[in-house]
Amino acid sequence: MTTALLHPIRALRENLSHIGVAVNASRELSRAGAARYSSEKVNPVTAAIPL
Repeated sequence: MTTALLHPIRALRENLSHIGVAVNASRELSRAGAARYSSEKVNPVTAAIPL
């Protein structure tokens, strides 16, 4: 009975970990986009480099 309880808890923990990774990636992309936007004003050639 104990293993029947632990499996859903492990699955939930793994899913939460994946959600955390996705949130971090989204935050990083958002910051990169903001940095790119601010660099467009300073140097449009540098801003053309793909993220």
